[in-house]
Amino acid sequence: MVSVASALYINGLHDVESLDDIVGNAGAVKQLELYAHDIKAGIKRRPLLLYGPSGTGKTASAVLLAEKENWNVIEFNAGDYRDSDSITAKLIPAATSTSLFHKHSLILLDEIDELATRFDRGASSAVLKLIEDSRHPIIFTANDRWSQKISFLRDKVDYVEFAKIGKDYILKLLARVAKKNALHASEDNMSAVAQMSSGDARSAINDLFTIAGLEGDATELLGVRDRKTDIFNFLDHVFFASSFAGPLRALAEVDVQNDMLLNWLEENIPARYTNNDDIERAYSALAAASSFYNNASRSQYYTYWRYANSLMASGVALAKLHAPDNARRYAFPRVIKQLSATKLGRSKAMVIAAKLQRTLHSSRRHIVNNEMHVIASEARRAIADGTGKEELKEAMEYMYDLSADDQTYIIENF
Repeated sequence: MVSVASALYINGLHDVESLDDIVGNAGAVKQLELYAHDIKAGIKRRPLLLYGPSGTGKTASAVLLAEKENWNVIEFNAGDYRDSDSITAKLIPAATSTSLFHKHSLILLDEIDELATRFDRGASSAVLKLIEDSRHPIIFTANDRWSQKISFLRDKVDYVEFAKIGKDYILKLLARVAKKNALHASEDNMSAVAQMSSGDARSAINDLFTIAGLEGDATELLGVRDRKTDIFNFLDHVFFASSFAGPLRALAEVDVQNDMLLNWLEENIPARYTNNDDIERAYSALAAASSFYNNASRSQYYTYWRYANSLMASGVALAKLHAPDNARRYAFPRVIKQLSATKLGRSKAMVIAAKLQRTLHSSRRHIVNNEMHVIASEARRAIADGTGKEELKEAMEYMYDLSADDQTYIIENF
């Protein structure tokens, strides 16, 4: 059994506190409330299947409904019910037991359409027996209600649709979260977060924390959200896994460059692993993965990727011998933030280098990496020797055809 707070954090909506905070799906929330009303009135109801895109509030709504009704939440995930034996041993006892005070529990089976691909031959029959025998309300969640993988549920559940959330609703949610957490983000950046979230509230909230306090345009940082499985889900599959196969499967599904994933893992290992030996083993696996990726690139022998992938995903996952911490937010890799923060400066340097090409007759990269340092050093030495600013300005304009702003930029940054 999980607490409401931990269930919400695990599902990425750690700043959503009540059903009133679920935006863009008021009709679905109303259906949940009517369901709870019937349950309390003793009316027999079929389980609910909440379906719709990721990040629209399906799991959060179920958990918040339980909180509102003072129900226990008994949440099962991929590791809990992938075969008939585990369903019989874990789910059915939970669903048929009665608490001391006859209090309801909510049986929550998350992402049933994804898990059904790993069901053994008798698992679907065991789920149907669970539905038949349960003394407690049951809620399933799924992305696709029409998936053939869950066709066995078609006439056994009532459906509640969670639609993709509109940009205006996402913006209101972000404004509320920003205010509550004292986060600073410009209107333009919050609008970019809402636009690029594609209706995924969970992604939008995570992105808001990523770009909070960032000056200037944040769209480069937000570009990493264009992916099949988001980075945060990949990190969860690594840090909370107890098997070898799960992290590798998550790696195969995430549409992000491996060097980006290395940076994310490197930044967040200390946020999840609490034991120093676990952290050391995880970093050793990550370092070995990086070495294999480099060897593959240099030698063009891409069999090395097989070892690199295993070390980066499963190696980091199995490095832990202690329970991971699930109470801290994922941090955006500092190395990527630093690159983004200096992007404008690097672009300006290249523009100035293009001007200097007329007199220095060299590549722009060589000018940025070498000649600008020489020019800046000579200018600072001239100032120290007593050359006036106006005189220096005229000399540099004559020699290099640089404007006053160009000269100032070189002197201050090289």
